[in-house]
Amino acid sequence: MSSHDWLCLVQHAAGTFIHHNRCLSHVREQLISPQTQFPALTLFLGKGHKDVALRYVFPDNQITPGRSGLRLRLENRTLYGDHPILIADCDSHLTPLAPEPVDGEREEIPIFWNIAADRNHLDILLSRLLFLFVDVVCIFADDVGGLDAVRAELTRWAALGRNVSSLDHRPRVLVVADSNGASVTQDILEESDFLFQLLRSPDVPEVFATPNLLQLRTGNLSGAARFLELKDELLKALDLSRRDRRQDGLLFSAAHMDEYFNHALHHVCRTPQQPFDFVRSSKRNAGRDMDHSFHLKEFLGLTSVQEWEYQAAYIASTLLVDAYRPGSHFFNPAAIFDSFYRESCQAAITAVGMAPSNCQLIEFYLARFHKRLQLGQGPSRRIHKTNLVQWQNLLVGIRTAGFGHPVEGAEYQYHIDCCVLCQSPSINVINVLPCTAPVRAITIDGGGVRGFIPLRFLQHIQLQLGAQFPVQDLVDVAFGTSSVFRQRRSVDECNDTFADLMQEFFQKQPPPRSIWAKLLRAIRCWWTDGWYDASMWDKLLQSQFDASQQMFDTQPVSGTKVAVTTTARDTVLLTNYRRNTVKPDDGAYYRVHEPTDATEEPMLWQCARATTAAPICEDGGLKENNPALICRSETRFMWPSRLEPGTLISLGTGSANVGHPPGLGLARRRRSKKRGFAFRVYDFFMASMDAKEAWKKFLGQLDEATKRNYHRLDVTFPSQEPRLNSAGEVRWMTSLVDKEARIQVPPALTSLLLASLFFELSSVPQWEDGFYHCIGTIRCRVRGNIFVDALTKLHPHASAFILGEETLGISPYSDAVCEMCRRYCVPVRFAVKELHSRITLSLRLDGEQAQPLGGFPLSLCWFLEQQELYWSNTQDKVHWIVNKDGTLF
Repeated sequence: MSSHDWLCLVQHAAGTFIHHNRCLSHVREQLISPQTQFPALTLFLGKGHKDVALRYVFPDNQITPGRSGLRLRLENRTLYGDHPILIADCDSHLTPLAPEPVDGEREEIPIFWNIAADRNHLDILLSRLLFLFVDVVCIFADDVGGLDAVRAELTRWAALGRNVSSLDHRPRVLVVADSNGASVTQDILEESDFLFQLLRSPDVPEVFATPNLLQLRTGNLSGAARFLELKDELLKALDLSRRDRRQDGLLFSAAHMDEYFNHALHHVCRTPQQPFDFVRSSKRNAGRDMDHSFHLKEFLGLTSVQEWEYQAAYIASTLLVDAYRPGSHFFNPAAIFDSFYRESCQAAITAVGMAPSNCQLIEFYLARFHKRLQLGQGPSRRIHKTNLVQWQNLLVGIRTAGFGHPVEGAEYQYHIDCCVLCQSPSINVINVLPCTAPVRAITIDGGGVRGFIPLRFLQHIQLQLGAQFPVQDLVDVAFGTSSVFRQRRSVDECNDTFADLMQEFFQKQPPPRSIWAKLLRAIRCWWTDGWYDASMWDKLLQSQFDASQQMFDTQPVSGTKVAVTTTARDTVLLTNYRRNTVKPDDGAYYRVHEPTDATEEPMLWQCARATTAAPICEDGGLKENNPALICRSETRFMWPSRLEPGTLISLGTGSANVGHPPGLGLARRRRSKKRGFAFRVYDFFMASMDAKEAWKKFLGQLDEATKRNYHRLDVTFPSQEPRLNSAGEVRWMTSLVDKEARIQVPPALTSLLLASLFFELSSVPQWEDGFYHCIGTIRCRVRGNIFVDALTKLHPHASAFILGEETLGISPYSDAVCEMCRRYCVPVRFAVKELHSRITLSLRLDGEQAQPLGGFPLSLCWFLEQQELYWSNTQDKVHWIVNKDGTLF
């Protein structure tokens, strides 16, 4: 297969396929700056006359007939210019060929749609794919059967090319014919008649721009002189098309043209009937389908005292940062706004009582900021920052990576030293989840006084890590039923605080001893809705937590997302975060408490008590005593690209021995007596709170690879469980934890540490000798020296990283920390045959034991998408399956 063969139709026994040779990717690699060079694509249709014309119009290129199909070349003279010319040519009567072996560089895409009798595959490819990118279509009439045949072809393509994309681009048409030489008047009459007959079809002017007939002179002229007029007309048409594309926001760089062509090609092979959406294709990996209305409504509520003009300007500059990221194409702002933001903006504006037409002001400011972007005043975050300074009175947020300073020695951690608006000192550290890193989660069961058990396990983890390595640095998500992981207190401080609270509370409210005292306590429990005095517990909590601090307030160090589970009819989450996506009301078994204004935000001490934060709710332990399943389900709504945590540690509060199930007691063991209905209901109620059984059911939903990184730290009591108010048994429960921690903590901590490592590609994989050669680095979200010390203490004999079954020979310790920046950075090189194949990076720990890094196995395509690298020039063979077999149109 020639290097210039671009697209070729091939007939297999299974159907018709397209062989795609990625010529646009090869062209892109030849250009000196594909991000700043904007090529123009010309398409020549014909046979012999076409080949002769190409040799004289582009004398510096070796134009030779190739295999039957669409060919693509780069005009050599324009290689280093701002606007290289791409030359595509083919026969307008293309037919499928016999199959050839498919090498690694070529992509084979099946076509499953049927074709009507009066059409062929080339008609669909031209009208629904090629014309989206072509600037000038040059048809040689003498090669296709004369002007009548040209008119029939254009009319047919116009009928197929209606509503072909979300954007309005019309290629120019240049029809080339030989003049009969009779007279100039005759040529003019033929041209007028051709155009009149052609434009009678209403579809032609809708699909094509200004068709033009060029009649070449014949006689004693050299080839160069004869085709000089064609070259001039062609260059003129390219200039006009470039002007129109620039005006419409459709002037693509070589990199973007390559990317969008690949998306459009697969789209046409799957669903040619549907218009191709350029705008959504450009953002398909960026989570743009999320609903922004909730956040916009909250912002409008917080800034309601400001004029609408100020609010609209801020919203528009924020959308500018989201829509026009560095390296993205500058689409028309009206198309961007319609595709992603109009619906959300109108919903938010309507929710706060304004007219939907006010949305036009946001669109106006977005267009104004886009104009500044085109004038070179970008990037978009600079324009946004300038706009923030202009409207200083607004309550605004900060885009961390754009306005913060990287913390020395830490990955994806930024320091905000002052307010962007008023420049007042503001010491905040923002932790950002790397785009390829797994989520690390901890869940904590409920259990009253037995809360000492998870705290004791955390103390053992902290002891292994050392004082310089807070356990909070290993956690991205913390879910609990009666505990709060939000404040960055040390584990020892939390343990002491919890002990003081319990001791003071139970000393002031000792348990009743006589029968009459118990009866009076029961009557008061019915009357006050509680066995103990709730007001006393509230006062104790407010003494430990700032009474005015809300769950959603700003923290000096961000990072851990916390959710406290409570119970009403459904499970309700009280969170310190806002979801990135809005979960539809699909009958889910839990919901998130999302306040509509600041007054409904729960206080931190209320979340510690849970029931006062949402008055209609009860303690989450009554329904979801083990929140691991909810944590796994909720992860995708915090980070849409993460479907589940890479590592999860479940901290239990103890369970009864198998022979003594929880809540059954002595009566359960008396098999001679039949238990009554009330006892059976009680048994069922207690079993519903069994966190250990919930964990077993949870593990049953996981695959084996995921199970290796999910751990349960818990103890088993010799008989039945202590009561939730058994403060006198804390020392005994602590001794049980100390025995189990020696076995349970090391594997769980290993998973947390390895989940702190993540892999990043340094560049796009390069195809060579039948393999994709990859270069990347293994990085760490924890400071380098601290991480190495902790892992060395846990696994002193860890020897090397492993890719699949192959040892890479790279130590996790030696030279792993950069001497300059003090970050963990291990360079990795490897080669794979397919980008879609899942790979596994592991670490050999002790002996032959190897454990995968968190999140693995993953495919290289996943890394390319997450890092938003241009990957179309390395796209691997994809076999799309289209479940639609009706006749097209």
